[in-house]
Amino acid sequence: MNGPELALSSYDMYYNAFSYFRPLKEWISFIRPVNGIMGIVGTVISGLIALGLKVSLHAYTIAVASACVFLVTSGGNILNDLIDMDADRLNHPKRPLVTGSIKVPSARIAFYVLFLVPILLSAAFLNVYATTTVFAAELLLISYELKTKNLGLSGNLTISILVGLIFVFGGIALNSPGRMLFLFLLAFLPNLSREIIKDIQDMGGDVGRRTLPMSVGAKNASYIALGIVIAVVVISYLPFYFSIFSIYYLIVVVFADAAFLASGYTALKNPGMGQQISKIGMLLGLLSFAVGGLA
Repeated sequence: MNGPELALSSYDMYYNAFSYFRPLKEWISFIRPVNGIMGIVGTVISGLIALGLKVSLHAYTIAVASACVFLVTSGGNILNDLIDMDADRLNHPKRPLVTGSIKVPSARIAFYVLFLVPILLSAAFLNVYATTTVFAAELLLISYELKTKNLGLSGNLTISILVGLIFVFGGIALNSPGRMLFLFLLAFLPNLSREIIKDIQDMGGDVGRRTLPMSVGAKNASYIALGIVIAVVVISYLPFYFSIFSIYYLIVVVFADAAFLASGYTALKNPGMGQQISKIGMLLGLLSFAVGGLA
């Protein structure tokens, strides 16, 4: 075998190996795992807040809870693609269902499995409250995709509740939900503000939706988002006031609050920039949760 033939043979070998893993790559992109990984981070942090460093003694429980969150989130992404398939032909033409690399019947089976397994896992290894939370989250996801995402504020509330549930699920799974109310509010409210700001930004392109900015106007919606942010800032000091978290939490949450306030004020004139700043605030808020759980 001469040099060019050997090179061609090597190329074919690597190409065939890559092709073997291509279906796996398509499925990974299909479930959009970054969302699920963020859910795992939120679950672990809620476990830290519930039990502090003692959470390491319950690593198995947190692992099961994290798996439930990841699977439900992945199933929700599949459901989104199944329902939005026609719109994705224009908006996301490279998604697997649109290209045909993943078939609709296979996607439906995957959705059913990804929604059924977390219920079975939580029922077998967690507690009845965790199982109820998983079931409620799945119902909220289904209602969002079928109905509320086109209703503006109802959709914003649904998504924000789901975000809040992620950040309390670890505590629920550990039978230690005492601190979870503040955690839920501090995840729910910033996300609600960000959802409203996103709707302000998308006003020109939203079709078939009746969002809050469309109902009350962009300026009034901006003031509502800012009011929610101010409520977040006030509530964020309560965990320290009630001695739930130490001074270390307070040091970090000050920066998160500054970002949230900046996002609210910026959104009055520049919704796109306001939304980006709100992402920074949410990341800093996540860090403050972690510090609060550890300190």
